[in-house]
Formats: sequence, C-alpha cells, structure tokens
Amino acid sequence: MRETDYLKNNEKVLRILKDADKFSPFSTEDIVSFLDNGKLLEYDKNEEILNESKREFFVYFIMSGGVKIARDGKELKTLRRTGEIFGDISHIEPSSKPVTVTALKKTLVLRLDSSKADQNINAKDLALGYTIYRIFCEVLADRLRVVTEENESLKKQLAAQRAYDH
Repeated sequence: MRETDYLKNNEKVLRILKDADKFSPFSTEDIVSFLDNGKLLEYDKNEEILNESKREFFVYFIMSGGVKIARDGKELKTLRRTGEIFGDISHIEPSSKPVTVTALKKTLVLRLDSSKADQNINAKDLALGYTIYRIFCEVLADRLRVVTEENESLKKQLAAQRAYDH
C-alpha cells in the first residue's frame, strides 16, 4: 500500500470523483474537502486492504481497479466500479461482521475515517459525516432491494415446487 498525496490536487482525481454516482451531488469544494479528510491509497494486485480479524473505522471508495470481499475465506462480492464503497461499519452497527477485502488488480481508493462521522467537530466534519451516512443509506437500500427481490423469487420457486409436489 502506498499513499499518493500528490493526487489530491489533481484535476483528474476530482473529475473521477465528480463523475462517480455517489459523489455527483457534491460540489468540487465538497469533494476537495473529502480529499483533505481522507487519503488516496494505491494497492497492488492481491494486496489485502482490510482483514476480517482487525476492526478499523475506515470507509473506502474505489477510484480505479477492483476488490474482492470475503468472509471466512468465502467470496461474497466483487466491486469494480468507480465510487463503489466498502469498509468497516462496526462503529455504526456493532453487530456487523467484518470482512477481508483484497485488491483484484492495481487499485486506487479514497479512504475516509468513518469515526469522524460521529465527532461533528466543525462544519467540514459535519458535511463529511452526513456524506458517509448518506452513502451508507444508499448502499443499504440497494442491498435491501436485492435481498427482497431474491426473497420474492425464492418464495415463488418454493410455491411452484410445493404445487408440483402435490
């Protein structure tokens, strides 16, 4: 892992974030603030970003590359789109189960300290906290939609199987 501070003032990084769905509602000034509060980190292929045996309070946004998310050695999901989010939310939801996240190829991420979301020290941190919570809500709503659709599909399959068995 290498920190890449020199990219913070790079117009390309600002454009990548602004074009990402999760960041499109925010002004350039807001995005610069996120960069000031975060770190741009680059990981090599197969390098571990998060380990399920450790608790951290960071949220990561994919800038480029991709990651594999696993728990107990079993792959749960892959993320490859700019702006997709992953991280440890245990400070928000203590019963959440940690995961291991590994870079699929050379991957650049924006890492934010999600524990700042609760500190509300100043207006910048308040805006950052709002953004983190808003994005969490969007991600959780997407996951809930997917699980609900899967549940409905399984119920239909079960009903069809029961009808077939009778």
